[in-house]
Amino acid sequence: MVHGIDAQIEAMRAIWPELTLVGRDAEIAAWEGPVRPLLQTYRIGIFYRAPMLVENLDPRRLQPRVSILTPALRPRPGDSEGRLPHVYYGPDGEVTLCLLDPEAGDWSPADLIAETTVPWTFEWLAAYEGWRATGTWTASGRHVETANG
Repeated sequence: MVHGIDAQIEAMRAIWPELTLVGRDAEIAAWEGPVRPLLQTYRIGIFYRAPMLVENLDPRRLQPRVSILTPALRPRPGDSEGRLPHVYYGPDGEVTLCLLDPEAGDWSPADLIAETTVPWTFEWLAAYEGWRATGTWTASGRHVETANG
């Protein structure tokens, strides 16, 4: 069963009340708020557009997009992972986190963002903090390039 935008909003409100709904338009929702995986507090943004029934259900286009609003993510100069590990770079320079392997069926509109995307964001940020300190990326998963990343 695909969860509609109202179910996504209600689950987020119930599980992560500190993530505030900052935008809502028909089948689109956006949240912002603080998360603290380990040592640092980050302000994140989550954008989600629920699919219409007639759309091609391509998980790369349907997955929620998570960005770090503050503080800015910083690369490790000369690191083999590149500019930043496990992120997508948009055409306008926007950086969104690579939280899942869309080809592995890790996420679908039948999943609640509050139960999947937000915990995966904590895992990604914890791995990022470790990578900044040690140069080793410890999060699970496989980074997959997309047309926008």
